[in-house]
Order: sequence, then C-alpha cells, then structure tokens
Amino acid sequence: MSSPNKLHPISYVNGLITAIKQNFFVFIVFIFFQLKDFDFSNPKSYIWPGLLFTIFVITYCSQIIKAYTTRYWIDNDKFILTKGLFNKERKELNIERIQSIDTSQTLINQLIGGVELKIKTPSDGIELSVITKKQSELIEQQIDHLQLEILNGKNTEVNQINQDKVDIEINKDRVQDKDKYNTNDKLLQQQIYHMPFKQLLFMSLTSGAIGLAFATIGPTFGVFSNFIPWSKLGETFGVIAHALTITIIAIVVCIIAISYVVGTILNIMRYFDFCVTYDAKQLKITYGLFNKKKITVPTERVQAIVEQQSYVRRIFGYTAIHFIITSDFNINNDNDDGNNNGNIIVLPFIKRKHAYQVIQKLIPEMEFQQIVPGMPRKGFHRHFLIPTLVVIAVTVCCLYFWSQFLWLIVSMATIVILLFIVKAIIYTKNAGLKITNNELTIRTITLFNRRTYYLKRNKIIGFDTFQHPLLKRSHLINFKVIIAKGLDKKKIGLKFATEKQVLILKDWFERGESHERN
Repeated sequence: MSSPNKLHPISYVNGLITAIKQNFFVFIVFIFFQLKDFDFSNPKSYIWPGLLFTIFVITYCSQIIKAYTTRYWIDNDKFILTKGLFNKERKELNIERIQSIDTSQTLINQLIGGVELKIKTPSDGIELSVITKKQSELIEQQIDHLQLEILNGKNTEVNQINQDKVDIEINKDRVQDKDKYNTNDKLLQQQIYHMPFKQLLFMSLTSGAIGLAFATIGPTFGVFSNFIPWSKLGETFGVIAHALTITIIAIVVCIIAISYVVGTILNIMRYFDFCVTYDAKQLKITYGLFNKKKITVPTERVQAIVEQQSYVRRIFGYTAIHFIITSDFNINNDNDDGNNNGNIIVLPFIKRKHAYQVIQKLIPEMEFQQIVPGMPRKGFHRHFLIPTLVVIAVTVCCLYFWSQFLWLIVSMATIVILLFIVKAIIYTKNAGLKITNNELTIRTITLFNRRTYYLKRNKIIGFDTFQHPLLKRSHLINFKVIIAKGLDKKKIGLKFATEKQVLILKDWFERGESHERN
C-alpha cells in the first residue's frame, strides 16, 4: 500500500449512475410531459433534448475524471488520498486517529467483487467510491497493524521513563503481556450476536413494514398512476360488487396487503445476515442481502443506549437496542447506516433479557437501572385537552362547508380524540425516570412504541426546563436533557413531571450529586 493505487473500473459505472441521479428529474419531466408531443420530423425539436444530453455528458465526464484521477496509499503513519485533473486535491488522515472503517456493497459490487470504503476520524474522513474487496481487507489490516505498532511504541516510551523507578525485568514482562493483550484485542473478534432467518422473518412481520413499503413504492406508484386503466378496473369491480364503495374498499385492502408483503420482503433484504462482533474497543456490524454493509462503532463514541420496543413486540418479549453516537464528519447523506445521524441499531430484534446481558458486556460501566413507571395524574388531561379543542374547532369548520359528510367527519374527529386519550393513558402509566449514581434512565412514550434511554452524567451537555403559570400552580415542569448525536444534538425529556423530581435532576446534573433518587 506504499505505492498509489487506482479505483476499481466499476467506479465508472457508479459515475454513470450518479450522473443519472443528478439529472433524473429533468429526464422524467421530458419523458412524461414532452415526449408525447415531440415532433420527430422537426429539427428544432431536438434542441432541448440535445441540451439535456450535453448536460448529462458533462456530468458523466466529471465523474469519469474524478474516478480516473483518484489515487490512494499509505505513507508511514498517514493515509493519503489525491484526486483532480487540473485542481489537485490531497487529503491526509493520521492513522492513529482513525476510528472506524466502514464498507458497503451493492448488488453490482458483489458480483464483481467491489467495495465502497469509508475511513473516518473524529473530525474528518475519506470515501473511496469502489475498490476491490481484497484491497479493502488489506487497507483495514494494515491500518490495524500500524495502529498497534504506534500503541506499542508509546508503551515502550512509558516503560523507558519508568525504568529508574521500577525493576527492569518486571517492566519487560509487563510490556510483553500488554503487547500480547493489545494484539489479541486487534486480531481476535468475538461474535456476540447473529440473527437467524426465522427471527429475521418474525422481526419483519412485526415491524412497520407497511410504512416502509409506502415510502418505497409510493413515488413509483405516483409516476405510473396515469397509465393504470382505472376505468376498466372500476368496471370489473363494479360487476362483482355492484357498488363503488366496495370497489374502493377492495382496492384499499389489496394495496395494504401488497404493501405489507413488499415491506416485509424489503425489511428481510435490508437486515439479512445481521451479525455483530466485538474486539474490546469497537463493534463491527454487518448486514444486508443486495446491499451489504459493514459498520464500525467505537464504543468510546457512545453517548447513550436506547431500548426501543413496540407494543406488539413487547407481547412476545422482544426488543431492539440502539446506540446514540457522535460523528464529526458527514460523507454521504444518502446512506442509511446511521453513522451520520448518530443512531446505530446494534440489536434489531432480541429477547429483552438476553439483550441486557449482551450490552452489559459491551458497556460494562453502565448499570442499566430500570425506572419506576408512572407520571403525575394531574398532568393526564393536559396531554389531550388542547389537541381536542383544536380537533373540535377544525371539525366545526369542516361541517360548515361539507355538512353532507356529517358522519364521516364526526367519526374521524372522534377517532383522533380517542387516540389522544389512549396515548395520555399509556404515557401516564408507563413513562418515568430514575437517577442512580452517575446514570440517568428516562422512558418516553409514543402511540406505537416506547423508548428507554440510559445516559451517563458526563455525556449530558445541557438541561432545559419549561414551566408556564398553570404548570407552576400544579407543581409540574417539562424538562429535556441534551446530548451529542451525530453531527448535531438530541433532546430527551418528559412532559408534566413533578417539580420536586425535576429539581432533584437539575441538582444532580449541575452539582454532581451521586446519591440515588427516584
């Protein structure tokens, strides 16, 4: 790796895909709105398509030049990347500061053995579009080897300084033992979790598969909706059902069923062969069928541990564990690995008891104390009072203009109000917090799931409270603690907590009192 290396030839195909993405909207506008009126016999009609094609060629050529001129190599303790034809760019990363090496393989890359590589430090990073899998493994091995050499060199310097105070022979033995320990940390990886296919299928069936499917097929359905023979479909269903209402219901049921199946399949493909390994300093997470990913998560960047559990999965005793981490460098916003937004899914579907046994080994300094659920009852009505008044006002306005839809409007308004009340009941019974020594546990509630956050005091960077006169009279406060997340921050808090409890929490945060409070 000491000599400059080129990208894989498939990078030019990736450049073509990137160019198509950059001009996709323009092509869609031309194909679906202007192609039907295009006059092939008029030479002037080719001016606009020719201009579009020229822009596309220029975009693609820039991608080709970028891929062709990219070179990368390792020089002593630096990873170097250069690119550019006329304006040469050169970026150097200090190998000692490299925290994670992530890879991604699309279906095309899997077929030809290509890998997209991302190398990240606390404040910078490098992305290599496509290199061979062998080169990726070689880069990772060499970086690990150099980091180990740097670490051993520092240990040797420390031992030389302490030679006058400590026996030389004892120091040599300790250095050898520590070197062996560090070598084992780097080279030995322990698999701590692997999701079998049956469990993956169960996870996909109990996930938000319909929402995932709608998000995926929705735009495509919108583009091609004009080409679907709705009139013929209406006639067919009309003959069978003899009613427009039954036709609409049948179509909706079919769409929901198809969306559920498609969403389940997409979820299976995304999390296929999900595996987590651990080497005492960092996690390595691999998953994916057609788009294989490998994510490296240094445990020192973990800001909070989150248990996310839907009510359906709670019935079967399953849960999911996420890590909130920091990230100072944003490589690609299109990626879903979570490194950029700071939310990493570590255990996507696991029995709750087993989950805490696993993460206790990963983060041994955490206690994972459970909360005492329950919020003040005098805050119960505040969750739905104002939203209910807003819904009633909107309902009255709708009835004024569309009185013929009385039952439909009233039914929808009633359902919405009932949902607000149900959420208030669930929140009051299940939300809560617990302060223990240097750790804070907060459970938040939504209509579909609950999240339990485990935070260390030294990871909290801010504390906000809100209390208007009505809340003050009832001795209630809204509060939020602030932690770092990805490139930004995240606020975690509860509404309508008791004033005494929040003041204790504030005192714990500001003064560092470590005695246990509920």
